[in-house]
Amino acid sequence: MSRKKILWLCSWFPGKTEPYNGDFIQRHARAASLYNDIYVIHVIGDASGTIRQIEKEITKSDGLTEHLVYFKKKPGLIGKFKAHSSYLFLFKQAIRRYVLENGKPDLVHVHIPYKAGLLGIWLKKRYKIPFIVSEHWGIYNKIVNDNYEKQNFFFKRIVSKTFHEANCWVSVSNYLSDGVKKMVFDGGFEIIPNTVDTGLFYFKLKDQGKFRFIHVSNMVTLKNAEGILRAFKSFCKNNSSAELVMVGDNRKDIREFAAKLFSEGKVKFRGEIPYQQVAKEMQDSNCLILFSDIENSPCVIGEALCCGVPVIATNVGGIPELVNEENGLLVEPGDEEGLASVMGKMIEQYSSFDRKKITNAATAKFSYQKIGKEFDLLYQKETITL
Repeated sequence: MSRKKILWLCSWFPGKTEPYNGDFIQRHARAASLYNDIYVIHVIGDASGTIRQIEKEITKSDGLTEHLVYFKKKPGLIGKFKAHSSYLFLFKQAIRRYVLENGKPDLVHVHIPYKAGLLGIWLKKRYKIPFIVSEHWGIYNKIVNDNYEKQNFFFKRIVSKTFHEANCWVSVSNYLSDGVKKMVFDGGFEIIPNTVDTGLFYFKLKDQGKFRFIHVSNMVTLKNAEGILRAFKSFCKNNSSAELVMVGDNRKDIREFAAKLFSEGKVKFRGEIPYQQVAKEMQDSNCLILFSDIENSPCVIGEALCCGVPVIATNVGGIPELVNEENGLLVEPGDEEGLASVMGKMIEQYSSFDRKKITNAATAKFSYQKIGKEFDLLYQKETITL
């Protein structure tokens, strides 16, 4: 099959002002670019003061072009209205440039309906090119504070219209698709999981030493990092030799909380570190812990499994689709004593986990090659029907 030209319109995508915003979409783009020519457009309104005028950034690699546009966003109601107008204008300008230089794409792929869906709908009307949409946002439940039902009319209108206008839509988990079907759109969908850079996350024998648990997240409230620390404190009463590494924190209070519970050095905080270093920390650990109140399909679980690292995670959202008795243990959300008990169970049963088998199964499911091929099959199917 020949490579197709696929135009990606992304609501989220990492850039210099938000380096971790939708990094999982960027990894999807890298996977998809193995088999098709992917052109990403993402427009960012910045209110931090970093951006003082319109800036454009175009990065090219084999099969992948990332076209990012930055503009200054002002506060207040008028500023919000102007930012919306600027967003649409700059996005359309970038799309027109793409069409002028490359011709019409074979297919348009919107990532996150709000707000890039507006451009997918516009492109469909102007150029008669249908689009597909991927949703990654875990708001289609009643647990998160900013869930779909609490959003304003404008937000819901854009999301609903995007789903209804799309040829098909893609979810990273059955859990997310079920939420969308209940709240927004009960149409056909495809499941394409998050992907993992297996050039970084791969099996490596851990040096002998203390049994190391690792937690990787931004440690917002829903991740319940405090609950992990309390459970680890309880666990340590009978397992004093284990240690805990916390990766991704950018809050001073979580370190202060840990300092009240543990002597210095018992819990190690790494802060926000580069992706390559996250992989090394994972390979140097025995078990990943994720104690979230709710999750969609956490990338960090796939990354741990590709390293052959078993997982302890909560029985919520899309996690049971990823974690089973061969690669980890589940615990109920908020059950700190249960988590402490499962930590002990993990150490007791650790030798029964076949780490290489875990790696092989995860790599076969999450690698760039596997996910890229799944996108390719979807694009081939959708372009045949055009």
